[in-house]
Amino acid sequence: MAHLKNRFIGSVVVLAMLAVVGCNQNVPGDGDGGDGGDDLAPKIPPQSTFVIELEDFEDANTNGDVGTNGMVDVGTNGAIERGNWLYAGGTTFVWNVILTVNLVVPVAAFVESFNHQPTLGADGIWRWQYDFRVFSINHSAELQGQINGATIDWNMFLTKEGEYTDYNWFSGQSNILGTSGTWSLNRDPSNPSPFIQIEWNHDEETGENDIRYTNVIPDSDDNGGYIFYGVNNETPYNAFYEIYRAAQDATTEMEWNRETKEGRVKDPAHYGDDEYRCWDDSLIDTECPEDGA
Repeated sequence: MAHLKNRFIGSVVVLAMLAVVGCNQNVPGDGDGGDGGDDLAPKIPPQSTFVIELEDFEDANTNGDVGTNGMVDVGTNGAIERGNWLYAGGTTFVWNVILTVNLVVPVAAFVESFNHQPTLGADGIWRWQYDFRVFSINHSAELQGQINGATIDWNMFLTKEGEYTDYNWFSGQSNILGTSGTWSLNRDPSNPSPFIQIEWNHDEETGENDIRYTNVIPDSDDNGGYIFYGVNNETPYNAFYEIYRAAQDATTEMEWNRETKEGRVKDPAHYGDDEYRCWDDSLIDTECPEDGA
């Protein structure tokens, strides 16, 4: 992965890609963990276990151009200093590219799985089989789920006519309660090697969840780098990112309120100290509260 630059080039939400993905809608799916219409089938882990939300910073580059002094030109309103919010959003850029470009096919396949019913094979494996489209190109998918005691094993096999057949793009394991699990993603079929490891937790009762993407590319300078995202019921900040850039041995931490949008960011490598920098509900730089809240 390239070194994160001190700027933001617009955050694109992963799920926005569905605007260019032709999905079958024959069988409604809840998208938040589904049983495919059969009470005996294992429950597919929710989309939040596979897709990191990035929309809270998606407007960072639509309000104007970022200057070298951290100022944003917002047209007739003049220049408003939003450097802290912009820097926080900018640190998500590399992972945003990975999610919206490198993983567009496996993510689209996973999202589409909630719209289909599975069948149970004689081998004890449940199979969700369906076609889907990405950028108007036809693909086929087979998501397999097998219950093994207190865990469920998952495998996604993808086919693109004329290019690859039954490529095991990702696999995973979840507990039978659907509260925690992992996914292991490979690179694309032209380079079938380890790529991203996902660890997730999901509490349906409280609404709290978290997901960590870790770079597991062999021999990569950023091997071990990660983005960790979560939502909780804490105040005043109920969402967070922690981004570790292994090549620079640098960490960015940010917290914000998903409703008011106020938040704070800490990055010793960038700011030169271990203090938080804050922004208000208008995303403008502000002094952080003395109590640290």
